[in-house]
Amino acid sequence: MTSTARPITLMTYNIKNPDPVHDWPARLPVVLDVIRRNDPDVLCVQEAFASQMDDLRAGLPDHADIGQGREGGTAGEHAAVFYRRDRFRPAESGSFWLSDTPDEPVSNTWGSLYPRIANHVQFLDTEGPTFTLLTTHMDHEQGPHGDEVRGRSASLIVERLSVVDGPVLFAGDCNEPAGSGAASRVFAAAGYTDAWTVAGDADDRTASYNEWRPPVSTGERIDWVLTRDVAGVDRVRIDHDGPETWFASDHFPVIATIRV
Repeated sequence: MTSTARPITLMTYNIKNPDPVHDWPARLPVVLDVIRRNDPDVLCVQEAFASQMDDLRAGLPDHADIGQGREGGTAGEHAAVFYRRDRFRPAESGSFWLSDTPDEPVSNTWGSLYPRIANHVQFLDTEGPTFTLLTTHMDHEQGPHGDEVRGRSASLIVERLSVVDGPVLFAGDCNEPAGSGAASRVFAAAGYTDAWTVAGDADDRTASYNEWRPPVSTGERIDWVLTRDVAGVDRVRIDHDGPETWFASDHFPVIATIRV
């Protein structure tokens, strides 16, 4: 498959909720600087509460956003999508919860500590083909039950996206090291490709979850960009350049350049 369309720069970034120990007003300008230096066409954020969403809107005036909070509407943490308003137009969008009753708002039937939401949008691109993007923040529980919940979450997402034609992008905080757990196996079996395995730096084994500390080389990428039926992936990287990135959030952003 070939494409002459301009590639899309997709960034996924868990910006961390307003943790009182790590002051959001102090972190906000640094988070915005990290985002701006990566200049994403599409930005997926996780753990953003309504006030943080407002701050991001004010700081990213060239981007519009879509996606509701996990408690419904503007309530709770958002796994939301910001997109360049001069390039993309949402043709359709929606939300579902990661549960046995996904269309019931705030449903949580798998014993997770919190309800979890997936927000998806089909974009018309003025510089390329139409594509679908889904972002989420999966359950964080460690151990067998967490593995089961993440596997079921991935299966639901795959099922919901199975009726979608054309290129599909998936991005989010999956709370599972890429390639080593239940969710990874589900996505791989359904034909999704981990963008890092295509165009990431094999020598960069930086963990995407930094715990507010400098980079460590464990290779555990819990923040993923996956693709299905795209023309190619040119580059993927984890932005861990400088101490500001581990001051801004307890996650490093992952940035992928994708030819849809």
